[in-house]
Amino acid sequence: MSASVSLHRWLMDRGLTVQEADLWADFINDALELLDDGHALLRTPAEWASFLGGCAGPAPTEPELTSGLGDRMQRLRNDAPIDSSRDRIQVGYECPTPGDERHGNRKSKADFRFEKKFDAGFAAAFVVEAKPLRTPADIPNRYMAADGLGCFLERSPPYSRELAVGMLGYAYRNPAAWMPALTRHLGSAGSATRCADVALSRGRMAHASDHPRAALGLNPVTVLHTVLDFA
Repeated sequence: MSASVSLHRWLMDRGLTVQEADLWADFINDALELLDDGHALLRTPAEWASFLGGCAGPAPTEPELTSGLGDRMQRLRNDAPIDSSRDRIQVGYECPTPGDERHGNRKSKADFRFEKKFDAGFAAAFVVEAKPLRTPADIPNRYMAADGLGCFLERSPPYSRELAVGMLGYAYRNPAAWMPALTRHLGSAGSATRCADVALSRGRMAHASDHPRAALGLNPVTVLHTVLDFA
């Protein structure tokens, strides 16, 4: 694995122009900041107690965590000042996949979808899929599997056709151990053509991996990997 680089540099090395890399790096940073801030809000004592009161059992499930995070991200976005970078982002959760002609409960849904209309005149989406991490087997069997990372690489239609997407781990225990384990797995057993830590805004880091999607007739996709602490 190479040393860390900026997200902007990573995107330019993919072939994006300076302007395209600027637009996408800013968008992804804004989306992941909102995700981090939603998690921080959810984990405050009062919010966490309120959230757990609405869960079916004492340990929240993956869909319940997605709902709790989504509600708080939408609240933070709605409370953002007008004309702020956050105000220009739309965020949804349990979002249907565009182009999936299955209907009702059979229609595929991504955990989170961030959308932004750029000043340059085009709109883009940054889609994030989340998976629970409880035991080491959850990396190959959940996170890297067909219903995890495969939703972007193998599923037809994929959860997103955009050039960048996100994968999110919900750490139910040992939160500090998961990102190193995911990094090792992506570097040794995955389909990634390159992997590295990338620097985000506010001093944050994520792990990036590029994956081919020739079987879907699409250009490669950059995946940003992050883990949230729910231990």
